[in-house]
Amino acid sequence: MNAIPRPLLVIVVVFASVMAVVGVSRWMTPKEIVPWRRDFYNAQAEARESGKPMLAYFTADWCGPCQSLKTTTWADKGVEEALRAYVPTRIDVMLNTNVALKYNAEVLPKYAVLDAEGNVVKSEEGYMDPAMFLDWLKRPASGAAN
Repeated sequence: MNAIPRPLLVIVVVFASVMAVVGVSRWMTPKEIVPWRRDFYNAQAEARESGKPMLAYFTADWCGPCQSLKTTTWADKGVEEALRAYVPTRIDVMLNTNVALKYNAEVLPKYAVLDAEGNVVKSEEGYMDPAMFLDWLKRPASGAAN
């Protein structure tokens, strides 16, 4: 029986080690737990029927800060609990350009609390960690769009 050459064995061991680290890293990375609605108009109808305000979250696959939110803010139990008082709706600006234009989602990520008629109660742009997001969510609106 032929022995495996030492350089090949080293490469196989290093490759297997890297794959193990990547696998464990992915397994341990927090996953988002917010129960997003994906259809804006159905979510708006749900908000009207339930009497809850809507949280519109404007995002895109190419938005780096939006991707970070998946493993930070949207994976936070406190955020998930706070959003139970809302109809949380994720709006991909590339797939829903008409909605994005209506709500001036030019800077991502963008968050807007909407009333039952779809009017902006308050809004914010940019990355927010869980504490910042919860603080913003609790703050009263100080105008039509802040």
